Amino acid sequence: MLTELTVAFIAALAFAVVFNVPVRYLLPGALAGTIGWLVFRSLGGTNTAIFFSSLGIGLLAEGGARMFRVPVLIIAVPGIIPLVPGAGAYSTMLALVKGNFIGALTKGTETLFAAGAIAVGIAIATVPLRLVQRGGEKHIRKTAHTRIASINPPEH
Repeated sequence: MLTELTVAFIAALAFAVVFNVPVRYLLPGALAGTIGWLVFRSLGGTNTAIFFSSLGIGLLAEGGARMFRVPVLIIAVPGIIPLVPGAGAYSTMLALVKGNFIGALTKGTETLFAAGAIAVGIAIATVPLRLVQRGGEKHIRKTAHTRIASINPPEH
């Protein structure tokens, strides 16, 4: 189990580097991935475990984003990487290439359910917190007001 947690930490850390996460936020993303993998393995490695793991990662990302004052994605994306069903997608494509359409359909469906569990878990963790955070229309972040400069510069 310690080996799996180490690999999950390294995978999340490596993807954080690939996604150009600032150096000071690499550790929170990698730790989120490690904790998510721990929850996943503790619950048996099923799609339900993927859902609860991604729910936990989403909550960790929301808390970390508030603590460090960064976007949630800085922590959530590297954290979710160890749960992504890459082997399932590979097996689906391999079955398709070999002409095993029933196997591809079976494995592809399992992979889609796993990806759906990730998406729903993250959404349930993040969306309600954003809606309740400030209430009403205030939950929509306002962009900086920019003025469009005229083509002709003002004359002095």
